[in-house]
Amino acid sequence: MADTKISALTAASAVADGNEFAINEAGSSRKASALQIANYVRDELFAGLTGVVRSDAGALSADADVTDLVAAASDTAAGKIEIAVQSEQETGTDNTRAVTPGRQHFHPSACKFWVRWTANSTTILASYNMTSIADTAVGDADGTIGTDFSGADWCGIVTTQDATANGWDADSIQSCGFNAMAAGTFGVLAGIMIDGGTAAGNLIDPQQWMALGFGDHA
Repeated sequence: MADTKISALTAASAVADGNEFAINEAGSSRKASALQIANYVRDELFAGLTGVVRSDAGALSADADVTDLVAAASDTAAGKIEIAVQSEQETGTDNTRAVTPGRQHFHPSACKFWVRWTANSTTILASYNMTSIADTAVGDADGTIGTDFSGADWCGIVTTQDATANGWDADSIQSCGFNAMAAGTFGVLAGIMIDGGTAAGNLIDPQQWMALGFGDHA
Protein backbone atom coordinates (compact mmCIF):
# COMPACT_ATOMS: atom_id res chain seq x y z
CA MET A 1 0.00 0.00 0.00
CA ALA A 2 1.37 3.37 -0.94
CA ASP A 3 1.97 5.88 1.82
CA THR A 4 -0.76 8.49 2.17
CA LYS A 5 -0.34 11.82 3.87
CA ILE A 6 -2.60 12.41 6.85
CA SER A 7 -3.80 15.59 5.20
CA ALA A 8 -5.08 13.53 2.32
CA LEU A 9 -7.20 11.23 4.46
CA THR A 10 -10.95 11.69 4.88
CA ALA A 11 -11.75 13.32 8.21
CA ALA A 12 -13.75 11.26 10.71
CA SER A 13 -17.05 12.73 11.78
CA ALA A 14 -16.22 11.93 15.42
CA VAL A 15 -13.72 9.94 17.45
CA ALA A 16 -15.19 6.66 18.76
CA ASP A 17 -13.86 4.30 21.43
CA GLY A 18 -12.92 1.71 18.83
CA ASN A 19 -10.99 4.04 16.52
CA GLU A 20 -7.35 2.97 16.22
CA PHE A 21 -4.14 4.98 16.06
CA ALA A 22 -0.62 3.98 15.16
CA ILE A 23 1.91 4.17 17.99
CA ASN A 24 5.59 3.34 18.48
CA GLU A 25 6.00 1.03 21.47
CA ALA A 26 9.68 0.67 22.35
CA GLY A 27 10.67 0.66 18.68
CA SER A 28 7.86 -1.61 17.50
CA SER A 29 4.84 -0.49 15.55
CA ARG A 30 1.63 -1.03 17.46
CA LYS A 31 -1.92 0.27 17.49
CA ALA A 32 -3.98 1.79 20.29
CA SER A 33 -7.70 2.53 20.44
CA ALA A 34 -9.18 5.91 21.27
CA LEU A 35 -10.53 4.41 24.51
CA GLN A 36 -7.05 3.21 25.53
CA ILE A 37 -5.62 6.65 24.89
CA ALA A 38 -8.44 8.35 26.82
CA ASN A 39 -7.93 6.04 29.81
CA TYR A 40 -4.17 6.68 29.74
CA VAL A 41 -4.67 10.44 29.72
CA ARG A 42 -7.16 10.15 32.61
CA ASP A 43 -4.93 7.94 34.74
CA GLU A 44 -1.69 9.81 34.11
CA LEU A 45 -2.94 13.38 34.06
CA PHE A 46 -5.27 13.17 37.07
CA ALA A 47 -3.35 10.61 39.15
CA GLY A 48 -3.37 11.67 42.82
CA LEU A 49 -5.68 14.61 42.26
CA THR A 50 -8.74 15.02 44.50
CA GLY A 51 -11.58 17.45 44.20
CA VAL A 52 -13.21 18.92 41.12
CA VAL A 53 -11.12 19.09 37.94
CA ARG A 54 -11.21 22.53 36.40
CA SER A 55 -9.40 24.41 33.68
CA ASP A 56 -8.16 27.95 34.15
CA ALA A 57 -6.05 29.74 31.54
CA GLY A 58 -5.47 26.43 29.75
CA ALA A 59 -4.14 24.61 32.84
CA LEU A 60 -5.95 21.63 34.37
CA SER A 61 -6.04 21.33 38.16
CA ALA A 62 -8.09 19.77 40.94
CA ASP A 63 -9.95 22.19 43.19
CA ALA A 64 -11.40 21.08 46.53
CA ASP A 65 -13.30 24.37 46.87
CA VAL A 66 -15.22 25.56 43.83
CA THR A 67 -17.50 28.02 45.62
CA ASP A 68 -15.96 30.83 43.58
CA LEU A 69 -17.57 29.27 40.50
CA VAL A 70 -21.08 29.48 42.01
CA ALA A 71 -22.97 32.74 42.33
CA ALA A 72 -24.74 33.69 45.54
CA ALA A 73 -28.36 32.60 45.91
CA SER A 74 -31.16 35.13 45.93
CA ASP A 75 -34.94 35.23 46.21
CA THR A 76 -35.17 34.40 42.51
CA ALA A 77 -32.02 32.37 41.74
CA ALA A 78 -30.45 29.19 43.10
CA GLY A 79 -26.82 29.37 44.22
CA LYS A 80 -24.45 29.14 47.17
CA ILE A 81 -25.73 30.30 50.55
CA GLU A 82 -24.25 30.80 54.01
CA ILE A 83 -25.68 29.22 57.18
CA ALA A 84 -26.95 31.59 59.87
CA VAL A 85 -25.29 31.38 63.30
CA GLN A 86 -26.97 31.92 66.67
CA SER A 87 -26.33 35.67 66.85
CA GLU A 88 -27.79 36.22 63.37
CA GLN A 89 -30.87 34.23 64.32
CA GLU A 90 -31.30 36.26 67.50
CA THR A 91 -31.03 39.53 65.57
CA GLY A 92 -33.69 38.25 63.21
CA THR A 93 -33.05 40.72 60.36
CA ASP A 94 -30.80 38.79 57.92
CA ASN A 95 -32.52 37.90 54.64
CA THR A 96 -29.55 36.30 52.89
CA ARG A 97 -28.50 33.40 55.17
CA ALA A 98 -30.20 30.03 55.53
CA VAL A 99 -31.67 28.70 58.77
CA THR A 100 -30.91 25.15 59.91
CA PRO A 101 -33.27 23.05 62.07
CA GLY A 102 -30.82 23.10 64.96
CA ARG A 103 -30.71 26.91 65.12
CA GLN A 104 -34.21 28.06 64.18
CA HIS A 105 -35.20 28.17 67.88
CA PHE A 106 -32.82 31.10 68.47
CA HIS A 107 -35.14 33.47 66.57
CA PRO A 108 -37.10 35.82 68.87
CA SER A 109 -40.40 34.51 67.48
CA ALA A 110 -39.62 30.87 68.34
CA CYS A 111 -40.99 29.21 71.46
CA LYS A 112 -38.08 28.27 73.72
CA PHE A 113 -39.93 25.63 75.74
CA TRP A 114 -43.38 24.10 76.00
CA VAL A 115 -44.75 21.37 78.22
CA ARG A 116 -47.99 19.56 79.04
CA TRP A 117 -48.19 17.43 82.15
CA THR A 118 -50.63 15.64 84.42
CA ALA A 119 -51.51 17.63 87.53
CA ASN A 120 -50.68 16.21 90.94
CA SER A 121 -47.86 14.19 89.34
CA THR A 122 -44.49 14.52 87.59
CA THR A 123 -45.69 12.84 84.38
CA ILE A 124 -44.81 14.94 81.30
CA LEU A 125 -47.21 14.10 78.46
CA ALA A 126 -45.45 16.11 75.74
CA SER A 127 -42.71 18.73 75.77
CA TYR A 128 -39.86 20.58 74.09
CA ASN A 129 -36.71 21.69 75.96
CA MET A 130 -37.97 20.53 79.35
CA THR A 131 -36.03 18.52 81.96
CA SER A 132 -38.60 17.74 84.65
CA ILE A 133 -41.77 18.71 86.54
CA ALA A 134 -42.09 18.71 90.32
CA ASP A 135 -45.49 18.48 92.04
CA THR A 136 -44.96 20.64 95.11
CA ALA A 137 -48.52 20.90 96.55
CA VAL A 138 -52.17 21.03 95.58
CA GLY A 139 -52.48 23.48 92.69
CA ASP A 140 -48.74 24.13 92.83
CA ALA A 141 -46.00 22.80 90.51
CA ASP A 142 -42.47 23.69 89.42
CA GLY A 143 -40.73 23.09 86.09
CA THR A 144 -37.07 22.81 85.11
CA ILE A 145 -36.20 24.00 81.60
CA GLY A 146 -33.60 22.08 79.56
CA THR A 147 -31.53 24.87 77.97
CA ASP A 148 -31.91 28.02 80.08
CA PHE A 149 -32.97 31.48 79.02
CA SER A 150 -30.26 34.12 79.15
CA GLY A 151 -32.05 35.65 82.15
CA ALA A 152 -35.33 35.82 84.05
CA ASP A 153 -36.93 38.37 81.72
CA TRP A 154 -38.86 36.04 79.44
CA CYS A 155 -42.54 35.88 78.52
CA GLY A 156 -44.72 32.87 79.26
CA ILE A 157 -48.25 31.53 79.27
CA VAL A 158 -49.88 29.02 81.63
CA THR A 159 -53.23 27.34 81.11
CA THR A 160 -55.04 24.19 82.19
CA GLN A 161 -57.36 21.52 80.89
CA ASP A 162 -60.19 20.35 83.12
CA ALA A 163 -63.22 18.45 81.85
CA THR A 164 -64.74 18.19 85.33
CA ALA A 165 -66.71 20.73 87.35
CA ASN A 166 -63.57 21.36 89.40
CA GLY A 167 -63.27 25.08 88.82
CA TRP A 168 -65.76 25.35 85.98
CA ASP A 169 -69.16 25.26 87.67
CA ALA A 170 -71.54 28.22 87.72
CA ASP A 171 -70.49 29.48 91.15
CA SER A 172 -66.71 29.50 90.75
CA ILE A 173 -63.89 30.93 88.66
CA GLN A 174 -60.66 29.04 88.05
CA SER A 175 -57.43 30.97 87.57
CA CYS A 176 -53.82 29.95 86.92
CA GLY A 177 -50.48 31.58 86.26
CA PHE A 178 -46.78 31.75 87.01
CA ASN A 179 -45.70 32.45 90.56
CA ALA A 180 -41.96 32.24 89.76
CA MET A 181 -39.88 32.78 86.59
CA ALA A 182 -36.10 32.26 86.56
CA ALA A 183 -33.63 31.60 83.74
CA GLY A 184 -33.95 27.83 84.04
CA THR A 185 -37.02 27.19 86.20
CA PHE A 186 -40.60 28.32 86.72
CA GLY A 187 -43.45 27.83 89.16
CA VAL A 188 -47.18 27.71 88.48
CA LEU A 189 -50.31 27.97 90.64
CA ALA A 190 -53.98 27.14 89.97
CA GLY A 191 -56.79 28.32 92.24
CA ILE A 192 -60.52 28.69 92.45
CA MET A 193 -62.63 31.61 93.65
CA ILE A 194 -66.03 30.67 95.06
CA ASP A 195 -69.32 32.54 94.45
CA GLY A 196 -68.09 34.50 91.46
CA GLY A 197 -65.05 35.80 93.30
CA THR A 198 -66.76 37.09 96.43
CA ALA A 199 -65.34 34.40 98.70
CA ALA A 200 -61.76 33.43 99.50
CA GLY A 201 -60.03 31.22 96.93
CA ASN A 202 -58.37 27.85 97.33
CA LEU A 203 -55.61 26.17 95.35
CA ILE A 204 -56.83 23.24 93.25
CA ASP A 205 -55.35 20.64 90.91
CA PRO A 206 -56.64 20.79 87.34
CA GLN A 207 -56.54 17.62 85.28
CA GLN A 208 -53.59 18.85 83.18
CA TRP A 209 -51.24 21.81 83.07
CA MET A 210 -49.79 23.50 79.98
CA ALA A 211 -47.01 26.09 79.94
CA LEU A 212 -44.72 27.69 77.35
CA GLY A 213 -42.13 30.46 77.18
CA PHE A 214 -40.58 32.93 74.71
CA GLY A 215 -37.39 34.93 75.14
CA ASP A 216 -33.65 34.96 74.58
CA HIS A 217 -32.07 31.51 74.64
CA ALA A 218 -28.76 31.18 76.47
